[in-house]
Amino acid sequence: MDEFVVKRTSNSLIITGILAVILAVVVSLIYWPIWGWISKAIILAFGAPGLKEVDAKTAGTFVKVFAEATFFWMCINAWIWQALVFGGYGKYAVTQRQPGAGLWYTAVGLVVGLVAFFIIVGFSGMWWKPMSFAILFTPQNAAEVHMAIEGWEASNFYALPVILANIGYAALFHKWPFAGNIKAPYDSIGAWSLSSYFCLLVWFAIIIPSFWHLSLAVGKGPEKHELEIISKPMGSWPTFVAYAQCFIWFFLIPAEGGEHYPMKLFAKKQPWMGFIGLIITWIGGFAMLWVVRAIVNPLNLMPGVPPDVPVASVALSIVIATLLWHHVFDDWPTAAMVENQVARILIRIAIWWVVGLVYGIIWVKIFKMVPFAGTDMGMGYPVMGILAGQFVWLMAFLYYNTFFDKWPLVRKVPAGKE
Repeated sequence: MDEFVVKRTSNSLIITGILAVILAVVVSLIYWPIWGWISKAIILAFGAPGLKEVDAKTAGTFVKVFAEATFFWMCINAWIWQALVFGGYGKYAVTQRQPGAGLWYTAVGLVVGLVAFFIIVGFSGMWWKPMSFAILFTPQNAAEVHMAIEGWEASNFYALPVILANIGYAALFHKWPFAGNIKAPYDSIGAWSLSSYFCLLVWFAIIIPSFWHLSLAVGKGPEKHELEIISKPMGSWPTFVAYAQCFIWFFLIPAEGGEHYPMKLFAKKQPWMGFIGLIITWIGGFAMLWVVRAIVNPLNLMPGVPPDVPVASVALSIVIATLLWHHVFDDWPTAAMVENQVARILIRIAIWWVVGLVYGIIWVKIFKMVPFAGTDMGMGYPVMGILAGQFVWLMAFLYYNTFFDKWPLVRKVPAGKE
């Protein structure tokens, strides 16, 4: 095995982190238009005749949800499975040097995500018509276009259970009972299988039924009325997504700079750490939702939209700030900088919230001007909106750290050639 020496652009974690943030934004501005154009070309190549029967806005939505599907399945879901569940297994199978290893593992992820989509959505499409591939890719009329949009949106929402269950299981339960008891990659296969069971449970039990429009006629004559059979989770999608972001933030704390706290206060062994962490996450999610609402709602950031839309966006921004500080700023301050663990963790949490709130409020006001979120600059590619748009640059810095080992700002140089 080759010997390498790590060389950093700067010895300062803060300076390297700032440079990485700039790099991630620049990369996002470049790769998303390309991704959007390619996605649009692919879905239109299927020649869906139903698009001729709908207005331009509906046709644009159809293209947008397809672009989101390719991104969610081939980038987000695949990254979670590869980086967090499988721990980067196979990343250096071709080469140990960057950017070769990162490009190889990115290519693997694209294939993994695509295969997972065809298996999971394909199976679902056998019994739920909107997920039939014939409807998704080649709707024949206006009704089928609208059905396809719902099918794509439901399939895209699989990313939420993946984030909640696959990441939550790894962060809280540390892949118990598989990790340490079975050799890689079989331990990760067990962890993925168990956590994916809960992904599918949430998806089938909560998300997919929420797209059904079912009602029951009750009563007779003038008293007859329609009784809704299914409602959205927590009453509305914005509220459910807002709570989900708060839930995510709490289970990230132990793994993303919290040094296994707060669950470590009550247990130090699995599975008890995981169960206690899950209880803290469930309750903490409601508390955080209340706090974020108390901060965001008085600001009236988006007049005329459901109030939990900006709340969900700002909560996501706090999650992104937490991930950013872990993956890009290396959990500054380090143990060498602040020896007291309590002070160190509290400083990080304060940074997550300050950075997250400032960035989140700014994002709500400017996302419509961002080329991967709210404007295509007249070029015709689909954009991602207030929530999904944040994932575009989030994935850029997550890939930068995990797949590319912070290359080119941090490089592994063969010994003797530094």
